[in-house]
Amino acid sequence: MIVALHGFLGHPSDWNFLRDEGFEVRAPNLFHHEPIGDGDTLLGYSMGGRLALHALLNGAKFSRAVIVSAGLGIEGDDARAERRVADEAWAQRFECDEWSDVARDWNAQPLFAGNELPRDERDFDRATLANALRAWSPAMLPPIASRLHELRLPILFVAGERDAKYVAEAERAAKLVSGAELWVAPGAAHRVPWEAPHAFAERLHAFID
Repeated sequence: MIVALHGFLGHPSDWNFLRDEGFEVRAPNLFHHEPIGDGDTLLGYSMGGRLALHALLNGAKFSRAVIVSAGLGIEGDDARAERRVADEAWAQRFECDEWSDVARDWNAQPLFAGNELPRDERDFDRATLANALRAWSPAMLPPIASRLHELRLPILFVAGERDAKYVAEAERAAKLVSGAELWVAPGAAHRVPWEAPHAFAERLHAFID
């Protein structure tokens, strides 16, 4: 069983393609505060990957983990303050702007490299999205690089070849966790599972098997 955690502006249905690839998946809705629990494989993408690492460090029990396009937090007071300002600006936009405008601008960020996942406003509560940006920001959660050596389970860190920032984070993380594996998805940017679903599923099968 894979417990799969979506990213910001994500939805549990984002992981349906893994069921089509033969995986058994439980995908909690993080915005509804559905529990992660324990299990076999913990999979997290972006914000969900960040929360997955924090869950593991806080005692969640899994046999293995797959962390996709997730950072290790922000170190340095100035950088954290700058990110909080940026996240607050986005939070206010998600609270107040026309949905089509803010969704378009969110998807236009360079790390997505033009790869868009259509989002329906009816699937989200805008206040909850804004609160997630404020509470789960890497500028609010503590940085975790100094604690990764505590993890004692197999972890596969994944990033897209065209997402240089998160390739660097994945490489750094893989060096800090004993026995960790690294996969850089050829041609992909930040949204690896949906840009290269079959390649991702094959790599996931290989890791779990």
